[in-house]
Amino acid sequence: LYHGALRHGPRAMYSDPELRALILALLLLAVLLSTWFWHAGMAPGAALRHGLLTTIAAQTTAGFSTLEMSGLDAFPMGLLILAMAAGGSVGSTAGGVKLLRVLILLRLIQLWLRRAAAPEHAVVEARLGGRRLEGEEVQRALLVILLFVLLVLLSWLVFLAHGYPPMQSLFEVVSAAGTVGLSTGITSSDLPALLKLILCLD
Repeated sequence: LYHGALRHGPRAMYSDPELRALILALLLLAVLLSTWFWHAGMAPGAALRHGLLTTIAAQTTAGFSTLEMSGLDAFPMGLLILAMAAGGSVGSTAGGVKLLRVLILLRLIQLWLRRAAAPEHAVVEARLGGRRLEGEEVQRALLVILLFVLLVLLSWLVFLAHGYPPMQSLFEVVSAAGTVGLSTGITSSDLPALLKLILCLD
């Protein structure tokens, strides 16, 4: 992507669907979190700062935290879980399933809906970023997403069986599986050895 930008100018970067998705996801999540922090009683400047930094930490899986995650309600925690699960770009060191795979999944859903509404003989191709999505590429993307979801689900069930709160447990498991580093405080030296092992494996 950087090489293309050096050769063809900045427009080459913006034409990349994954980079556009990353920028859009960061902006949308930052606005939602900042608004929630502001309505929760934070000063506007602090709400914007914490919303932006928390968004970047979760989406890029950098893991740096400017506030306590344990104090968050279900709405912002759910947003951060989605961001951590999606992760960053395929060519980056970010964790999660990667945005390209999420885009492929969304494109397939759109394709299925279009095919349901199209005439029987219509030809509707799955395309992303101007190129046709091949069947093997789609299968690999869906497999990674499925395995990630199964890993998170199985790990989360063990945390629930040990009596930990559902949202906080899910947050910890997704953070570990996405190699993020954000925590609600459940991950600590007091955590039972089995749960430590699960998070390490995740």
